[in-house]
Amino acid sequence: MKKIIVLAVVAIMGTAATANAQKIGHINTNDLLVAMPETKKAQEKLKVAQDSLNVVYGQLIKEYQEKDSVIRVDSVKWSLPIKQIRFKEFQDLQEAVQNYSTQAQQVLQQKEQEIFAPVQKAALDAIQTVAKANGYVYVLSRDALLVAPTSDDLLPLVKKFLKIADTPAAK
Repeated sequence: MKKIIVLAVVAIMGTAATANAQKIGHINTNDLLVAMPETKKAQEKLKVAQDSLNVVYGQLIKEYQEKDSVIRVDSVKWSLPIKQIRFKEFQDLQEAVQNYSTQAQQVLQQKEQEIFAPVQKAALDAIQTVAKANGYVYVLSRDALLVAPTSDDLLPLVKKFLKIADTPAAK
């Protein structure tokens, strides 16, 4: 019986020693993404897409404002059937503007995901490669944790791996 207890204690101590030997690291993925040159290129692509959507939206708004001005000034001169037609046209245009705005936001979100997916994948691949090369068993996302065990910051190692110049933190 004593042998079983001794073996159990040794097994538990061996497991505890192995757990203590595991390296834990952390990284702020937002800081990494900001530092990556690919992020700037992705932001520029997204801005181009946003600007093209804004051109059409601006045209719709201009048309809406023009119709609004005409209705405010001329509606007193119109007969009831003409008023009904013009107000219906105005209401339809208002709905078109709202629908375009909603659809444009959805398109922009999809475009953002499409453009930034390769950047995020490159960052994750770099983190995994650096962690594996340096013997880290766990890498925690620092920006998602409020309390974390003491760990090494992998950001400088990942920046070095990606050949990103290490810039001092902003004051």
